[in-house]
Amino acid sequence: MPMAARMLKPLGCALTVALVAAVTPPVDAQSNPYRIACETMVYLDQGGSLTYLLVGSLPEHRAADNLEAPVAPALTLTVQGQDRTGRVQTLLSTAALSDYGQLAPDADYAQLPFEDPFRGQPNDADRLYGTPASVHGLYVSLRPPSGQPQQMQVVHYLRSGEFVRSRAGTCETANADLDRVIDEQLALLQDRLQAEDWAAADRITRRLLAPGSTSLPPFDPLPSHPAAFQPELINAIDQMWLTASDGRFGLSVQRRLWQSALADHPNDGAAAVNAFRDRVGWKLAAPRAEVDFISSDWLNESELTYSLQAPEGHLPWAGVSDQVVQAIAVPPAGVHCGSCTVDAMQLRNEHFYRYIPQLMERVALYLHPSTAQTAQ
Repeated sequence: MPMAARMLKPLGCALTVALVAAVTPPVDAQSNPYRIACETMVYLDQGGSLTYLLVGSLPEHRAADNLEAPVAPALTLTVQGQDRTGRVQTLLSTAALSDYGQLAPDADYAQLPFEDPFRGQPNDADRLYGTPASVHGLYVSLRPPSGQPQQMQVVHYLRSGEFVRSRAGTCETANADLDRVIDEQLALLQDRLQAEDWAAADRITRRLLAPGSTSLPPFDPLPSHPAAFQPELINAIDQMWLTASDGRFGLSVQRRLWQSALADHPNDGAAAVNAFRDRVGWKLAAPRAEVDFISSDWLNESELTYSLQAPEGHLPWAGVSDQVVQAIAVPPAGVHCGSCTVDAMQLRNEHFYRYIPQLMERVALYLHPSTAQTAQ
């Protein structure tokens, strides 16, 4: 059993706005399923957006190709809404998806308003899914219809007769080696935390949660997609940080401080992020001695306090490593990039205003209730 699964029990489904939680279907261990993670979004006319996160496993072969022992997919969908102020809310929490052919065996599947090539055939519901948890209807199409999915589109009925259609989102898959690789990284994280090597532990944590944010090399077969990570991983990382720091550092500690910042600024997402930054000690206390056109008033990686004397919730960090930022700001010789400096500046400022609300909402979604209560 993977380390993350041994440490903590799975997170239960939540009941959210006008939606009913559903039970995830079991997976046949003999079917050799592979893991999949997809993400897509839609921008709303009145401002704000909806993000759709699909995770789970699919059988190696389609049911039509395995008539003797067909295996149902084990997929769940989470829907997060962000309003025009930047406030993020979970609207649907890990609700089970079912084959649409089973939900509506007599339907004309081509009538679902997907775009080509996501639209189904009249009598073919391959890789079309729906969730009973949606009040008015929510449907997912994975393409291509055979082999490993590469794209996802969502049709979501917000009201009767009124739907939104997402753009084509990307999917990533991972094989059975994923658990082994994650176990190795968690073991390394635990080792560094026990040694109070906070800087190394921070880099390993970011390597797991946001691989593009650290200078550590990527590793196979871990997907870079944040939606790929299950509740057990979030809980394992948090528990290790809590234990090593005697409750001072960790995702659940940050979540508590984030909730307090949101309560103080319920209608201003940027102000809530700034308040959170100040509470965890990520704001620059005094001007830098050297002129730095890339950096902002957020601390850079080299300016963090890697000790137990740091403010509560100071670690793990939510930024991007100095080496990554510099590599973007100063491209290799012969490479011309007109926006590289601007891109690097965004990583040291705007990045936090996007990433922190998303990360904290995922932590709230995945964190085991007992762990969240311990951090109060």
